[in-house]
Amino acid sequence: MEHAAKQVPYYRRRWGSRWKKVREVEQLPLLPLLTKAEAIAHQEELTTGRAFPFVGSISSGTMHGEQRPLRVLRTEAELEARLELERALSWGEPRRGRGGLVLEIRAVHHGIPDRMPPDGRIRIPWFYGRNAFRLAEEMLSRPQADGRRVTAVVVGAGALMPLTAHFLERGVDPARFRVRRIATTGFRLSPHWRKLVQQSWDAEVYDNFSLSEFDTPALECKSCGFNHWLLPTQLAEVLDPFTRAPVSRGTGALVLTGLYPFSQAMPLIRYWTGDLVELGPRCDRAPDRGLLFRGRIGQSLLRRGLPGQPLLVSASDVSDFLEGRWEVARHPHPCETLGLVASSDIGAVKFECAMVGRPSHPRVAVELRFDPKVYVAEAEAVGRDLARFLLSQSPRLKQLEARGETELEVELRAPGGVAQRWSKY
Repeated sequence: MEHAAKQVPYYRRRWGSRWKKVREVEQLPLLPLLTKAEAIAHQEELTTGRAFPFVGSISSGTMHGEQRPLRVLRTEAELEARLELERALSWGEPRRGRGGLVLEIRAVHHGIPDRMPPDGRIRIPWFYGRNAFRLAEEMLSRPQADGRRVTAVVVGAGALMPLTAHFLERGVDPARFRVRRIATTGFRLSPHWRKLVQQSWDAEVYDNFSLSEFDTPALECKSCGFNHWLLPTQLAEVLDPFTRAPVSRGTGALVLTGLYPFSQAMPLIRYWTGDLVELGPRCDRAPDRGLLFRGRIGQSLLRRGLPGQPLLVSASDVSDFLEGRWEVARHPHPCETLGLVASSDIGAVKFECAMVGRPSHPRVAVELRFDPKVYVAEAEAVGRDLARFLLSQSPRLKQLEARGETELEVELRAPGGVAQRWSKY
């Protein structure tokens, strides 16, 4: 708090002396929240003025009206602090087979890495170009100069899906690369894609959660099924999306605070990520309770006045279900548009969530690959199965429906998004 208040103009102006009252994590609510839109607008004031001359990492501003990107700056002192912690803890890299290497496939649209990878890890860039596919295959296919092979891969889910589709389209069996573990970053894999990746690569998948604004990911725990922050951690709060009060169970909005000395040049304090997370149970594998990503707040359906359980329909639940259905239309993926991958099944599924009517009730609109008036039975199967799945995933929605206080609607749309038919389930 002292570093941010004294060295960062934005916090010095906005906090005044309030930061001096914060002596415990539970007292963080004494300070105001920092939204991403505010961080984007005031990013020059959010820095100490002492940072690398390049960008550090870049977080997209597209979720906020196509605003300019948020550039999270780094310093040499931050990197040294992280290295010192890694050496002290000696947890090093993910476990790998004898003599194996970890291949990190890093998406360059979030910035260039600040330092060389540690021993045992090699790093290649990911971008929407044919050379990115060729380079990945080259690194996976044969031993490196010292004779070691890649046995584990760290890759963003946004790269793993088109890379897998690329291999399968060309008749290349990913299992022949003999990768034993795949760890994802960025957004979650749907159950459909997770199963496909595990079967195609014959590898165990660790579906991790990360944000481009923070260096530290939350790793999937095979014991409790939730994600725990790796070290060096950041402070995490889970708040009611409406009242902003802390919640101790259920689902809430994720708020993160970077810690000194690992966050110095541009500390993000009480940063409102815009993500919904579910709090996990106590776990014997970690000192903190895990988190499970449940979707973006702006894309999910919530109701005020339901502490700990405001979530009616999760955007991640909708996409998890729809990605396993061939009937659902998808947005063109850049790799498909550029002719790098022929598959039209790697783009995001087309759906919208909204609270409609008076009193308001949840509606999920889904675009199909065909006209639901022509293939009635097939369309009805999608709507019926989606409604059942969402009710099974949302105890609160199921409870409100049983009381007659709300009703889930599924709208099936023809190609192009034309609403031709209503269905209620």
